[in-house]
Amino acid sequence: MRYSVTMWVAFMMFVGTAVGAEPLPEVKLQKINDRVYALLGPTDVPNKQNGGYMNNSLVVIGQQGVILVDSGSHRAVGEHIGKAIAGITTKPVTHILITHHHGDHHLGSIAFPAAQLVSTANCAKEIETNGRGMVSWMARVTGRKLDDTTPVTPQQKMASPSRQAMQIDGIKLELIAPQTAHTHGDMMVWLPEDGVLASGDILVHAVNPNFSDGNLKKWIAVVDDILKMPLQTVMPGHGELMQQKDVAEFRALIGEFYKVVETVFKSGGAEADIRKKLDLAKWQKLARYEAMMGGNINHTWLEVEAENF
Repeated sequence: MRYSVTMWVAFMMFVGTAVGAEPLPEVKLQKINDRVYALLGPTDVPNKQNGGYMNNSLVVIGQQGVILVDSGSHRAVGEHIGKAIAGITTKPVTHILITHHHGDHHLGSIAFPAAQLVSTANCAKEIETNGRGMVSWMARVTGRKLDDTTPVTPQQKMASPSRQAMQIDGIKLELIAPQTAHTHGDMMVWLPEDGVLASGDILVHAVNPNFSDGNLKKWIAVVDDILKMPLQTVMPGHGELMQQKDVAEFRALIGEFYKVVETVFKSGGAEADIRKKLDLAKWQKLARYEAMMGGNINHTWLEVEAENF
């Protein structure tokens, strides 16, 4: 009888685990060239349906291993990305370049214990200080326990702002840490021989950006600098691959947003007036509108207010 009860409990635990862990969405693989691949995830915010897999990652195949840009939002997502990489090459992931501190871009690093992690110093500090809170938040919004996920602080750090040319495993690249844009610790990865930029969330495509940890005025200036680069392909933090015209359209969109907020503030209007002045139709057709618009208006209003204090 005791054996039967034990087996029943084990079975129920198995069923509960199987039911609770929904399969992660499929990785959308796009080959850019023979050594550079984009792994594109869904564009919604982290939730139970996508299991937290909703970010983009870039795979760069070096002489001995793989350079990965952004690793996903928890261990299972990192492993999910790892399986997609294994379908491209048998080489191991040796380096992970983290574009910023938001959990969906780095918590999957725990799945690659042998990899060297690189980020800005500001990003690394955020991960070290607040990483466990990021895991707790991700567990709450996805409905997963995530007991197997712990934040990994990058070992190699660069200052902000700065631009550093280097070679990793035979790959020439530049790490670009701009002034504050999407966050105060952003890092972009530029592959000059391939014309490929991995922008992190400084650029997103057909997705409402998240202004909550950034400075929109400085962000716009950073995008202006991106537009001066000889871009062939851009992998944004979220959404489909971008070309130069897509970057220009994104710049125009966020530029108009800032201008409307600033105009309303300087004319003596109220924060509530901003929705009346914005061309909301442009934003409503982008993913994450409901999740982002209210916070984006409030954050930019406070930014403009501080600048005019």
